[in-house]
Amino acid sequence: MAVLWDALNDVGMLTIALLLLSLAIALFYEMINGFHDTANAVAMIIYTHSMKAKYSVVMSGIMNFLGVLMGGIGVAYAIVHLLPLDIMVETNQNAALAMVYALLISAVVWNFGTWYFALPVSSSHSLIGSIIGVSATFGLLNGFDLAHSVNWTVVYKVLAGLALSPLIGVGFAFILMKLSRKYIQNPKLFKSPNDEDKKKHPSFLARMGIVATGAGVSFAHGSNDGQKGIGLIMIILIGILPNYYALNMDSHHYRITQTKDAASNLAKFYEDNSETIVQLVNEKRLISALKTNKTIAECNVEQIHSTISSVASKLNNLNSYSELSTKDRWSVRTSILCTDNFFAQAEKIYLILDKDKSDYITSQRKLLVAPIEYAPYWVIMAVALAIGIGTMIGYQRIVHTIGEKIGAKPINYMQGTVAQATAMITILLANFAHAPVSTTHILSSAVTGSMVAEPDGGVQKGTIKIILLSWLFTLPVTALLGSALYMVLNFFMK
Repeated sequence: MAVLWDALNDVGMLTIALLLLSLAIALFYEMINGFHDTANAVAMIIYTHSMKAKYSVVMSGIMNFLGVLMGGIGVAYAIVHLLPLDIMVETNQNAALAMVYALLISAVVWNFGTWYFALPVSSSHSLIGSIIGVSATFGLLNGFDLAHSVNWTVVYKVLAGLALSPLIGVGFAFILMKLSRKYIQNPKLFKSPNDEDKKKHPSFLARMGIVATGAGVSFAHGSNDGQKGIGLIMIILIGILPNYYALNMDSHHYRITQTKDAASNLAKFYEDNSETIVQLVNEKRLISALKTNKTIAECNVEQIHSTISSVASKLNNLNSYSELSTKDRWSVRTSILCTDNFFAQAEKIYLILDKDKSDYITSQRKLLVAPIEYAPYWVIMAVALAIGIGTMIGYQRIVHTIGEKIGAKPINYMQGTVAQATAMITILLANFAHAPVSTTHILSSAVTGSMVAEPDGGVQKGTIKIILLSWLFTLPVTALLGSALYMVLNFFMK
């Protein structure tokens, strides 16, 4: 918070107003994320009367907070890197604001609308669609084609995760439910809430299964979805307060030394392998990080050795990033971004040529990007709080859809436990791959799989059709919304 306080004391009222507005929109997006996604985590608990709504929401909020706190920031920056590097090195504050407002407003509009109609649609999906729309429009407005407008390598990875995770959810839940029917001989676990007559709560085992896996889903949700909000807020802070957030001003001396050493090591790697690297550059296998015609020296693919060497030089004997001039802070950030982009390409090529060298590049890149891939604790806490508030406000609609409208019959306790366990495991595994996935998609799919596995089960085709159509339209609709908003905002904010 000290850095934020210093920044607010150093800027004008207009900048503060723009910052507060941007943060408000981002946190509102996270609240709607709570409407959709965190509500999934408490849906089973509330629907089965395993815990009172007010207690389950508090539990979910706490587990979400812990998930965000312990989940790292890999997913956050996977979202950030969906944007073209041209946007990330843009020094024009208005350009950054136009981008942020466009992608946030489009995602908020779609999420709020689908929540209103009680459709369990992915907040992640809508955000990614918005980013694609904004990125594509940015590229077209700056004179390069669609193929180069979007960071498609990252997009494909993200979309693969979004596409595969529901399939995993269906399959895994189906298998678990079949095994549960075969090996668990407790009929109470296979009763639906409406079968319990006047009982206020299900059996102890049923409650524990539902509550424990629900807590796990909340933790997993926070560790994945919460990071997306963190990534958005960091984009805002870097765009509006670059002098204070371009680099991690709280970095300890030894962290700065690690980054300096990584820069030196990559410069040495370039020197030792210059013949191969120069050939790869000449063959256009290693290309510029930027697609626009803007000339940014740090990003010149033919000068990358001097770029990374300059980082090592500027960080030498540096105790704090505050010792750098404001110009040098942004220059170091740009140099790191462009160098990392270059060596990310080299890493993939050397994975075929020499795996040991590829692994070495991987290890040095992690240390190199440390000062630009970070998140202050207050950002993490703000996101966790926003998600928790969203859950408390809007969980009812999604609870009803998950509990009664997917299956041909109301969901039973074992199905709820299986679906939540599947969602929890799938999301946590996705975190290891730094893949943003959808809690909504996974849990809805897991519920579907558990329903199909039941002897007298099945699904409500009408509901499934509506959900699938909403999933299908999320990406193109939010992309178009993001594109249109960016064009309008970019016109007025030039």
